[in-house]
Amino acid sequence: MKLIVTEKPSVAKDIARVLNINKSRDGYMENSEYIITWCVGHLIQLAYPEVYEPKYRVWNINDLPIFPRQFKYMVNPSTAKQYETVKSLMLSDIVEEIICATDAGREGQLIFGYVYINSGCGKTVKRLWISSMTDEAIEEGFNNLKDNKEYFSLYQSAKARSEADWLVGINATRLFTVKYNRTLTIGRVQTPTLSLIVQRQKEIDNFVSQPFYEVAADCEMFVAMWFNRNGTRIEEKEKAEQIADRCRNKEATVIKLKTKRATVERPLLYDLTELQRDGNRRYGYSAEQTLDAAQNLYEKYKLATYPRTDSRYLTKDMKSKIPGLLQNIRDGYRGSEGTEYCVDKVVKQKINADKRVIDDSKVTDHHAIIVTPNIRNAAGIKLPEREENILKLIIARFICVFDRKQEYDQTDLEIQIEKDKFKAKGKKVVIPGWKEIEDIMLGKAKEESDDKEITINLAEGDRLMPKEIKVLTKKTSPPKQYTEATLLTAMETAGKQIEDEKLREEMKSIGLGTPATRAGIIEKLISVGYVKRNRKNLVPTQNGIQLIEIVPEKLKKPDLTGEWESELGKIAKKEVSSKYFIADIKRYVAEIIKEGKMGSTKDVNFEQTERKRKREPIGKCPRCGRGVFESKKSFFCEGYKNFPSCKFTLWKEDRLLHDKGIELTKEMVSELLKNRQAEVFAEINDRKSKYILKLMDDGYKPEYLFEEK
Repeated sequence: MKLIVTEKPSVAKDIARVLNINKSRDGYMENSEYIITWCVGHLIQLAYPEVYEPKYRVWNINDLPIFPRQFKYMVNPSTAKQYETVKSLMLSDIVEEIICATDAGREGQLIFGYVYINSGCGKTVKRLWISSMTDEAIEEGFNNLKDNKEYFSLYQSAKARSEADWLVGINATRLFTVKYNRTLTIGRVQTPTLSLIVQRQKEIDNFVSQPFYEVAADCEMFVAMWFNRNGTRIEEKEKAEQIADRCRNKEATVIKLKTKRATVERPLLYDLTELQRDGNRRYGYSAEQTLDAAQNLYEKYKLATYPRTDSRYLTKDMKSKIPGLLQNIRDGYRGSEGTEYCVDKVVKQKINADKRVIDDSKVTDHHAIIVTPNIRNAAGIKLPEREENILKLIIARFICVFDRKQEYDQTDLEIQIEKDKFKAKGKKVVIPGWKEIEDIMLGKAKEESDDKEITINLAEGDRLMPKEIKVLTKKTSPPKQYTEATLLTAMETAGKQIEDEKLREEMKSIGLGTPATRAGIIEKLISVGYVKRNRKNLVPTQNGIQLIEIVPEKLKKPDLTGEWESELGKIAKKEVSSKYFIADIKRYVAEIIKEGKMGSTKDVNFEQTERKRKREPIGKCPRCGRGVFESKKSFFCEGYKNFPSCKFTLWKEDRLLHDKGIELTKEMVSELLKNRQAEVFAEINDRKSKYILKLMDDGYKPEYLFEEK
């Protein structure tokens, strides 16, 4: 028998259906050839400090730093039963071979590796490595299983990341919590990210706006701005008025008129970070909301490929599949009225699948996010609004990259009035190229350029009379607050301001976190009260600002954390050993602790983020066993602020429940937590129904099953 181990029950069900594994058991399924079981997120985790020594139950600054000689592990209490199921199956005499089918990435490798090693299993392991959850992809993956040893370095990288986060998080959190007598959360990636947001806020707060002036010549068909070698800005109003006075009612001469052809290159395909940026820019979605939607499109609806990728390219072997995918979009997608036109346009003029799209050297674990062949069935699938919008982004980008560059004529014009010179720029689109597809599929975005087409027929030496010469009063603007889109860019480049797409691609290896973790980091900062959302902007709270004030420089340096991420990448590529990385982390932590013990306590006053009031939990969290409480919008696990964090949440405005006419109540949740099911009443359009509502939790996002009575 072969044992398949997946990351969550929903994936196990999909694979079981494809392989005809149809006999259900307690915690697994089987047929005559396969047994399939599942983890529920991390079944095994790094042990708490008190597991090493009981004295660590009391947080004492003199016990720091805590450096385990060898890391110990513990079974996640909330999923202990499933761990025992997986372990017993791994060790079963009837199992000859194990197939690792967890998510094909760093974290998926760690989830399986921790269970496999802690169970004491030594059997041969094959690896299912797929980028799509379609039936065809699953079948192809099982026909081309890899040797799991090929991914051992990826496991080492994930293990090193986990241990580094433990070392920094446990030690720094205890140090500053004890020192300031208040629970303070410090993280290897979280704190440098907070530092970026706080630094930007300081720049805004300290910014002093300065007035400046410009002189404009309105020539009806275009407006030209006065300039000299220092630019168009004039510091004194009096000087600007003098220029305007001497130019009024004077004739202008065209002294320069040049038109050159310029291009706007096609965008690259989406990786997760770029998709999250566009989700935020276009629809205002948080990074986590976009990730959830993309994960659903991959796993639940099977319309998009694996989302947690850092690559924006495809491999050579995929080139032959591109025409078929475009045809499937044309035939099956109805989310935009101009889809057929856009696909036909690309196909008729030759699909432009060049090095900007196909590049094996720039694909690591997974290729870019694209549609799957299942897109041919999209018209028959009713998607939630968020998933629909994210799918629209993925489809529009997939078509765009195969079109031509946009081409336009850039006109540079200079006129002279007496001794003063004025300049204007004009832009005329000649070939819309890929921009036409984006505008049709997604609607026109706000134009960044103010350059308008200069339609007047002019030549050098021509003379004209400006309609008006006027002084414009302007003022300098402060830096903009981070949105999730701009923060993701800053995290990707470790705080360096890089707009150039090509250079940004090259900087990916030194970013803060990974595409898969950045959304969680932002949400963590918000949940612990260090950052808050103000519409689209991310603003530090007083507590977040105070925290950055007290932590040493080493803890908030984005470039240092970025260098660590680069080292983790090298571990995955077998270029460096993980033991040197961990040794470096220990030296860093020792310096932090030494500095923290010696330094005086700064005079800071942390605000209480919420009033402490005694309240009874509604029930026990099914993941970690801690209490579940009620808030205005949800029922949540109290572990969301603690280490290790638990994000179990049941939202009161759940779309699935709302569509059934069910309103989630405190009593209902109490019964769900206790029995995993509850009898509920629903009313919609005057029709009353009774359901058995079942709570399904795979460790990522709770879902509901309905059984009508």
